[in-house]
Amino acid sequence: MMRTKQALLFAAGCLLAAGSWAQELPKQNFKVLGGFSNLNFSKTIERPFWTEQIPAQSKGAITGEFTSLDQMGLQGTEILRLIRLGVIDFASGNVSYMSADSPVFDGLDLAGVFLDIDVMRKAADAYKPVLERIMAQRYNAKLLAIWPVPPQVFFCRPAIGGLADLKGKKVRSFNATLADFAQAVGANPVQIAFPEVVPALQTGNVDCGVTGTLSGNTAKWWEVTTHLYPLVVGWAPWFTAVNLNTWNRMDPKTREFFQARYKTLEDQYWANAAKEAQDGINCNIGKDPCVFGVK
Repeated sequence: MMRTKQALLFAAGCLLAAGSWAQELPKQNFKVLGGFSNLNFSKTIERPFWTEQIPAQSKGAITGEFTSLDQMGLQGTEILRLIRLGVIDFASGNVSYMSADSPVFDGLDLAGVFLDIDVMRKAADAYKPVLERIMAQRYNAKLLAIWPVPPQVFFCRPAIGGLADLKGKKVRSFNATLADFAQAVGANPVQIAFPEVVPALQTGNVDCGVTGTLSGNTAKWWEVTTHLYPLVVGWAPWFTAVNLNTWNRMDPKTREFFQARYKTLEDQYWANAAKEAQDGINCNIGKDPCVFGVK
């Protein structure tokens, strides 16, 4: 009982402190670019974070004009360049999509290296300073968070029972290390942006595509494929960064506000990816439980 009272008092104190803090924040509005709108993390976590939570937690002082990559007609490779130009303030992007600008971005998504989410998180924590440095130096961006989506697996039109069956198949990949992996098992890698994969599979321009277990489900890859081969080849980590000029113009209280919120958001993303991993497989094969996707 004593512990319960102490917890309630602590929570009440935190709420009062947060309310007082939020009332002191200056009015600010930011341009925000989120992930693809059909990705579960963007729909259920990222969009509400900006459209509901940030305005509420800042007592209306901070708002964001939120839109998604596909709504802007973007493929995702442009994110850091847009941040550097100051076209947007906050933006999320796939780390591997940046590797065309610098191979440093491939370091967190080496195909077949990080097989479980606990190892992936240790790798992300260790590699974060490298990404922070290159984003600041080359793109005038400050890294705020990094997280995985569900594990990357193979969705295929023909029957796939093992690696040997990938030989000679055209496999959609999205970074250099995944292309190397495909070539190593005798497949032919094809670079295709995420929004273009469904028509490519439908027309037979590719035989298989690699994406997250749940990402493929919510993007309806199951409509154009027949087999799911759940070999984990990566976690396709995402990041959120903010333009450094925007960041430096903020007063210290606003920067502290965002750092605290993004730390909580980052933890939420990691927990969500762990839940979605098996759930995505279940949804794709019509098995219960299927909570986050389409059964």
